[in-house]
Amino acid sequence: MTSVLSDSIGLLTAERLGGGDLELHQQTVPRRYVHRASVSEVLLTGWRRTAPDQFLLGAQWPRTHSFYRPVAWVYDPLLLAETVRQAGLLVAHVGYNVPLDHPFVMWDLSYQAEPEQMVVNWCPADLTVEVTCDPRFRRGALAGMSYHVDIYRGVERLGGGSAKFDCMAPATYNRIRAPFLADAPSFRFPQQAVSGDDAISNTVIVPTETPDRWLVQADRRHPVLFDHAVDHVPGMVLVEAMRQAAAAVSEGQALAPFGLDCLFTRYAELHLPVYVRAGLGPVGEGQDRTVGVVLEQAGQPVAKGILQLRPLPADACA
Repeated sequence: MTSVLSDSIGLLTAERLGGGDLELHQQTVPRRYVHRASVSEVLLTGWRRTAPDQFLLGAQWPRTHSFYRPVAWVYDPLLLAETVRQAGLLVAHVGYNVPLDHPFVMWDLSYQAEPEQMVVNWCPADLTVEVTCDPRFRRGALAGMSYHVDIYRGVERLGGGSAKFDCMAPATYNRIRAPFLADAPSFRFPQQAVSGDDAISNTVIVPTETPDRWLVQADRRHPVLFDHAVDHVPGMVLVEAMRQAAAAVSEGQALAPFGLDCLFTRYAELHLPVYVRAGLGPVGEGQDRTVGVVLEQAGQPVAKGILQLRPLPADACA
């Protein structure tokens, strides 16, 4: 974890104590900077550089969301994961001048949330996001970056996270991906049963004959998980599969994934089945549970994660 540089602590703390920078929360940033087709899926609302490799961002979480819906008036923790993801993309483009047509490859993603700060209030949550970057350059251009974020809701710390990605020229990406896409069938939307039940399209795993093992089966027409056309299973689909598998093995308890550490090891191809396995750890303090999850394709791991399930805040369930 990288700490905030001492010469910017005063500025960042003063802005939090003073209620934040209102200009950071007036409108969303351009959708192209966070790789979203739908404006409604943009969570970030502003940015400013505070040091050579530090940035102050604004973010806003709506009181509800079409997919990442609150439970018992508690925000879905995966909104934090998406905020971490978008923060890195925005900073890469506006802070390090990565061209908008350059693909990104996410290698790891983690977050930790403070459950008491995740309660939905009477207005959207305006957040301040502090980003500290460890960039890597090749011939003067950003080639990748590790970064850490601290997220505040007013003066209270809501949580934090980190991620690591590579970025590359389109020609390089096409050269890497070509062998895997050469034999792939042309893209078609899967046939889905017509239903008015959102839970069907929002469910991304289906049981197999093996206990604690599921097939990842996401609807490619999903407006959030497949916000735009891709040539592989999006990382946030894999994260959602981890969450749903963890929920399945936790036996329906009122727990939420307030912590996540995940590692992506290779692309998950759209035309080959992906399986997810989950194992429940021992009960921790306050009924906390840890779940280990592995996703595999063609006998090879594509991602693995550890989710920390914690009870919902007591006052939120009242």
